[in-house]
Formats: sequence, structure tokens, C-alpha cells
Amino acid sequence: MPSVEFTEANVSVTADDGQDLRSIAGKNKISVYGGPNKFLNCRGFGLCGSDRIKVEPKSAVSPMTWKEKLHCDPKSGVRLACQARLVDDAKISIEPALEYADEMIGNLKVGAMALVFGGGMLFFVIFMLFELVGKPLF
Repeated sequence: MPSVEFTEANVSVTADDGQDLRSIAGKNKISVYGGPNKFLNCRGFGLCGSDRIKVEPKSAVSPMTWKEKLHCDPKSGVRLACQARLVDDAKISIEPALEYADEMIGNLKVGAMALVFGGGMLFFVIFMLFELVGKPLF
């Protein structure tokens, strides 16, 4: 049974061969997500790319899946915890997930501002249409 060391949590556990790193972390109450991605994720289907991890050595997990290649650069060494399957002893860092969480917070702020601005513009357009028709809203 290979061992997995989660460096930020200072936790070392043993797991079965072929088990994905997200489920190993979840069973040991270790989050592989950062910030809002703890709630805004695809629950392990490899679609969101928010459970990014760094694995040392690279040979300790299965080869990259096509879903991982959509989210991560193969040269960077970053993997998705839900897609990477354990093959040998590994050290896992969740630093890429924390960096991605900071990026997502910025995206959420921009989205909220766009929603407020867009809602205001929609109200203004509807108000002006009613004024043009001759039936004021107020």
C-alpha cells in the first residue's frame, strides 16, 4: 500500500493502489480546494479544474487524462486530484489549488460587478422604452 504525504497539512496516510487523490484527501478530512472552490466545484468529475495539486515524484500517479490536459499544462507538473490515481508513494502539495482560489475570487468580484451594472442597464432600457411608448412606470 503506497503512502501519501500532504505537505501543508503535515499528514501522512496509506491508501490503495489506483485510488484517486481527491478521495484519499476527503477520507482524511483534508481539503484539496481553496477559497470559494470548496463549494463551487464539480464534485470530482474533472470538469472544474479547481482541485489542483502538485505531486512529487510525477511517476507516483497515473498519466494525465484528457480532462487534466484541458485545465493544466502538462509541463507544469500540476494535476487534478480527482483524476490523478495513486501508483506509488507520493508527496502532495495543494498550493496550486490555493493560487487558483485567489484567481477565482477575482473572477467572482468581476462577475458581481457585471451583474450589478447589467441589471442597472436593463432597468434603464426598460424604463426608457415605457417612456417612449407614453406609459411611464412611475
